[in-house]
Amino acid sequence: MTPSTEFRSRWPWVTADLQTIRNDLPGRLAGVPADSGQRFEIPLGDGSGDRLVARYHPGLAPVPAVILVPGLTGCEASRHVLQAADAWVADGAPVVRLNLRGSPPGRSLAKGHYHMDRVRDLADACIAVGDLDPGIRRHGVVVAGFSLGGALALRLAQAPSRPEIVKAVVAVSAPLDLTATAERIARPRNRLYERWLLRRLKQETAPLWRNRPATMRAAVQAARHIRDFDAALTAKEAGFRDAADYYASCSPGRGMDRLAIPTLIIHADDDPWVAPPSVVERSALRFVVTRGGGHVGFHGRGSRMPWYVGAAARFVRSCRG
Repeated sequence: MTPSTEFRSRWPWVTADLQTIRNDLPGRLAGVPADSGQRFEIPLGDGSGDRLVARYHPGLAPVPAVILVPGLTGCEASRHVLQAADAWVADGAPVVRLNLRGSPPGRSLAKGHYHMDRVRDLADACIAVGDLDPGIRRHGVVVAGFSLGGALALRLAQAPSRPEIVKAVVAVSAPLDLTATAERIARPRNRLYERWLLRRLKQETAPLWRNRPATMRAAVQAARHIRDFDAALTAKEAGFRDAADYYASCSPGRGMDRLAIPTLIIHADDDPWVAPPSVVERSALRFVVTRGGGHVGFHGRGSRMPWYVGAAARFVRSCRG
């Protein structure tokens, strides 16, 4: 683990919760326009007929493309995605703002929904991005994910079938232990966060569970915690026995010794949703813990961009030598 002395919280975002909610508060923030970029579809190779939708910002520099993967209930228009896209576009990199399977921008294109075992979806997306431009095939892609998207990116980096086009991974505030994360978000101090997430999850997945048996519909509607929701819907849709089996099988913390490409994990020591994991750095892995920053916050002094954007950009440049 590499403790970071670089990040300093910016006033007035001086607590973990203020850092966490900043992106969801009204007010002008940096970021590309939500409707910018070229919209394109990505067919998935699992035989379902489902497709992903994404937005592509062509680059000007001979550097890897950056695929931005949002977190739980996030999408191409999430503020942290727009901010990161703005920074990388300004740096000349090709950028793709990806929507996971069944998330609102692509809901009409998919019968299924994203979860932590959809690693193949991310691999298919990387291959499709490589087909957008010969320069991307030549220089490869970097997958940068936030929260659940970061955990998916880590699982992709660990996968034996990872496409060769994937050159590096960045994970911001990613849950490495899904069981511990479900327990943490269920704490009384996080009640408002969990209610907010559950409401969005139930709305987002309604096209999926409304056509299921009455017992499943009732269980989803009655869920008061994320773990209840995962037990009622996610684990079953993903083909696992129960939530415990799903969490144990899909936690990226179990496969850190399989990382074979440059990987950066950024975490705040006060993240209210995800406890800082215990990770041993390896030759391919750099693990940075900041003092403060909340969950996908990192609103620091001296920049209009979240601190992790610059840290990730420096890491990617170092990977290129």
